[in-house]
Amino acid sequence: MSLSSLSLFNFTAFSRLKMDFSPGLNVIIGENATGKSHLLKLAYVVAYVLHESRRTSDEAVGHLLAGSSKSWFQRRIAEKLVGVFRPDSLGRLCRRGIGRSRTEIFADFGPPGDLNFSFASNSQKDVVLLRSPANAPHDAPIFFPPKEVMSFYPGFASLYEQREIHIDETYYDLCKLLSVPLLRGKYASEIADIVKPLTEIMGGFVRVDSGRFYLHLRGQGKMEISLIAEGLRKVAALAYLAANGSLTNKGILFWDEPEANLNPKIITSLAKTLTELANKGVQVILATHSLFVMKELSLLVERSKKQIPARFFSLRLEEGGIALEEGELLEDLQTIVALDEVLSQDDREQSSILEEMQ
Repeated sequence: MSLSSLSLFNFTAFSRLKMDFSPGLNVIIGENATGKSHLLKLAYVVAYVLHESRRTSDEAVGHLLAGSSKSWFQRRIAEKLVGVFRPDSLGRLCRRGIGRSRTEIFADFGPPGDLNFSFASNSQKDVVLLRSPANAPHDAPIFFPPKEVMSFYPGFASLYEQREIHIDETYYDLCKLLSVPLLRGKYASEIADIVKPLTEIMGGFVRVDSGRFYLHLRGQGKMEISLIAEGLRKVAALAYLAANGSLTNKGILFWDEPEANLNPKIITSLAKTLTELANKGVQVILATHSLFVMKELSLLVERSKKQIPARFFSLRLEEGGIALEEGELLEDLQTIVALDEVLSQDDREQSSILEEMQ
């Protein structure tokens, strides 16, 4: 399953927006307050609820029991939006304006069907379901938030379930996926080509012992995951999700700021893994501020002679809201704020050198 398109009306900073996604790699860029993280979270919510509906279905006959229950979809969409975005009330996700307003979301998942719902600015915890798909995906989507989770993994899921913790639900969902046991035998060998380059980045492999994660370093024994660099913990989590089968060729990987706490050398290797996943059928949707990440991913797509399906999106602030540009490569975009700032910095550096020479 992949997300074909996402249409928004009056959602947070967006007055109206439609994004047509590639089934492979999707890169969203833009300055702060352009809604990159909001887009990722919204897309994740709709994908998660669709997957969750399968767990309530009678798969033997292939019909969604939840799909026939309008109230189930309305309740779960609202709960997940609130859990992921953490607003005071659901209606706070409506775009700010004068008087009462209404938000509408339309998500197209291709053959599984469409999910269409709306809610008002005075909504507390309910949405109105306008359309639901006839089918649902097998595999759960994966969302990587900016901060890593492996260091606080032990006991976090049970604590989150029992206590009111004001941390968004993507961290809880990721911890649940990390609790899935590793694949073995032929199933493990099928994903070895994904796991191997990640273990090379880390210099070892990840395992669980007494509920805690450890990195087993070659020739050095094991090290507590909390003692390795924070950026490498994200790589470790990705490797473990590949090794336990959560990261498959039928799912969607969302990643907010993959560059956080990673140096360019590791980013180069990670970019290759992300493009390989996209080429194998995993839909990758990420948001980044890093010019290095943007250029590296675009370069890999270009070198593949565009065999890796990809789409690059640039969001920019305008008086009427958020505007969108898109293209198959980074160079197709007219607005790249990160590049503009690098060029501006170069100009300031040259001016400084000239002043010193005079």
